[in-house]
Amino acid sequence: MGMKKILVCVVVMAWLLSPQAAFTQTEEKPQTANILQQIIQLVVENNPILESQRSFIDTIQQMPEPGAGFINLEELQSSSRRVGEEGMETPLLSLSQAVQMETFIQSKLDREKTLAEAKQTYENLKQSLISNLMAKITEMAKLKNKRENLEELKSFLETRQDSLEKQVKAGIKEPSTLFDLMERVMQSRLEIKNAARELEILKLETTISLGGEKWEDLLDLLNKL
Repeated sequence: MGMKKILVCVVVMAWLLSPQAAFTQTEEKPQTANILQQIIQLVVENNPILESQRSFIDTIQQMPEPGAGFINLEELQSSSRRVGEEGMETPLLSLSQAVQMETFIQSKLDREKTLAEAKQTYENLKQSLISNLMAKITEMAKLKNKRENLEELKSFLETRQDSLEKQVKAGIKEPSTLFDLMERVMQSRLEIKNAARELEILKLETTISLGGEKWEDLLDLLNKL
């Protein structure tokens, strides 16, 4: 290893061990976590499917209790029986009133069951949505890493190409060697464009399908990751 490379390694290691480097590395994680939290919150609040389910839950909750304004179920139940002279419980309601009370009680139970099921459906939809979102973000990260790796490869190949061109001009290397390298450079450029295009398409699909009316805000947040 040459003296220049040794000095570069020493400088890099010194920076990595410095407080500034440690601060930079630890600072990136909270920032990313904060952006992810904002993304999840935006999607949950603005996704059309979840909005529809929340509206359904609100509708159920705002419905009046069965028999409201006509009958007090608790009072009716508490006064439906009395103790007779011989200590036996005697019904105070007529048959029609008893049937009506039973109907109201069943309606109340059905309403509570429907509300509980609607809330559970909402939670299931939310978890499914978040899982889908995180899967897409993971795929975005893979495409971003792929593009960055290709850019590094292209930079290396271009540097190699400059050196090889000089060697070809000097007659040290055959032109065919340079042509092969130039082809690899062109291929890497094409792959970079394809990866970037795939990433942008995935972002647009994600924001439009999950972000609702706030899809542009979601796109801005995804671009910060």
